[in-house]
Amino acid sequence: MKKTLLILAVILIILSNNLFAKGPGDKVPDFTIKNYDGKTYSLNGVKDAKGVIIVFWSTECPNVAAYNDRINDYVSDFQKKGFVFWAINSNNTESASDVEAHSLMHNYVFPVLKDENSVVADMFEASKTPEVFVLNSDNVIVYHGRIDDNKNKSEVTTYDLQNAVNDIYNGKEVAVKSTRQFGCSIKKANK
Repeated sequence: MKKTLLILAVILIILSNNLFAKGPGDKVPDFTIKNYDGKTYSLNGVKDAKGVIIVFWSTECPNVAAYNDRINDYVSDFQKKGFVFWAINSNNTESASDVEAHSLMHNYVFPVLKDENSVVADMFEASKTPEVFVLNSDNVIVYHGRIDDNKNKSEVTTYDLQNAVNDIYNGKEVAVKSTRQFGCSIKKANK
């Protein structure tokens, strides 16, 4: 009996990484965020894009920091292919001024939106940073998971996000719709 319970507990722990997150096939409702720069970003306001890439981001997470030097190259490529890229910071422990300073320090070519009270993270059921959701032009999730398979650039063997974007760009169905993400937990307000 104890062995069976232990096995079930282990299975639940393994599955819990993606168990509660929205995933491929789920439609995302509209949301609007007023950013630290005063601009308002609305999902339904995105027009004529191949899709929207949303990555939950952090100013402090070492797993996000590992991408600081290469994320602009990825995003520039995505934007050339007609995709919109938004990073969303839902950590209650990081202020809008922290997000602004971090964005400016790294010269991001994309907006980093401050999700006050983790409303958007809750909508996506996101739990990690970095955690990626790719939406098609109908706001349906077609990819959920990681950016790639290793935070160490020299050890990357699978470019999961790039592969998903390339599939959409080439008019194909996304071949790998979900991957197991790794990173820091989102620090949500009173949760």
